[in-house]
Amino acid sequence: MRRLLVVLCLALATPQAFAQGTPNTVELTPTVGYWFGDTISRGTIDTVPFDVTVDDAPSYGLRIGYRFTPNWAFEGFLARGRADLVTGNRELFGGQSRIGRMDMTTAEANMEVSFGHSRLVPFLAGGIGAMRLEPTLDASTGGTLSSDTRFVGDFGGGLKLFFTPQVALRFDWRGHSVNIDNRHDCGWWDDCSNDRNWLTFTEVGLGLTFVL
Repeated sequence: MRRLLVVLCLALATPQAFAQGTPNTVELTPTVGYWFGDTISRGTIDTVPFDVTVDDAPSYGLRIGYRFTPNWAFEGFLARGRADLVTGNRELFGGQSRIGRMDMTTAEANMEVSFGHSRLVPFLAGGIGAMRLEPTLDASTGGTLSSDTRFVGDFGGGLKLFFTPQVALRFDWRGHSVNIDNRHDCGWWDDCSNDRNWLTFTEVGLGLTFVL
């Protein structure tokens, strides 16, 4: 038993035993997360004359990465979540009422750069994609809203903790900004209100990575 413990300690202390970043490998990461919501300013939705907050909510998804160099990888991300729609703008002690819910499906293509090849590997990632927004108003609220697909950009970072060269625990922190501007006379280069143009979610995610 003592000899086995010595062998395990030596293996953990040997960087080569956990060297990461092998080119031409695929990283498959089922993930669960929590998305912190943002406010849709009044006037953005024609039929809703007040601020509406997309509340914080859990999510689940899948990341698939292809590592083409020791430090660089291309990654696809697909996530799904459902958040409550509530009145107001997160004001302190302000009463908020639920008026519906929002189903959100996100698909993104990202580039990832990692730093180091030890057991603990930090990384940065960013990319673009599309988000499907499917709002549903409660019956008591009245009215209907249509679904829409909008451009989304994301950027953030995280850490991978490798237990073996093939299995790692992955932590992600990302910001996802969705373009929700619906005014056709206002281009990105015009002087428009930024709080109407973009809806930004902050994602905290945890996943288990399998290197294939």
